[in-house]
Amino acid sequence: MKLILKKSIPADSSTPISLETTNTVKDCDNGYIKIRCVVNSEMVAEIISISLKRFDKNVAFVWFDGDLEDTEFSNRTGVDVSSLIRDVGVSYLSIRIMSSAIKPLKDKGPYRCFLQGFDTNGGFIRVHSTLEMLNITGNTKIIRYVF
Repeated sequence: MKLILKKSIPADSSTPISLETTNTVKDCDNGYIKIRCVVNSEMVAEIISISLKRFDKNVAFVWFDGDLEDTEFSNRTGVDVSSLIRDVGVSYLSIRIMSSAIKPLKDKGPYRCFLQGFDTNGGFIRVHSTLEMLNITGNTKIIRYVF
């Protein structure tokens, strides 16, 4: 089983949240997939929430107080959802899916991170990362998407 990731071009590269993936062009039978929403704290004074969505549906969500809502993976063996919210340094929401727990039809699709908080000037911000297509297939065929 191969996992291929195609990225869209960001509308604004100065956004304080990004979507990171690990082990994306690799045989998934030998490892795991990691999907992380990472917040650049230099641009954000206070975080209200970080969420990861697939097809515009929350799969995981973390509040400023660290309360984690795992809507997609809560009862799925082989999946770890973790988060860290802090005022200084890196804040993140992370999902790690072991190769044995990957469900290609369920896990593939467009992913995007969302951030709500306050910027360093005290203004409310609601921003999102670029949209990234996670395509899990049984072969190495690359599907191109235009966003």
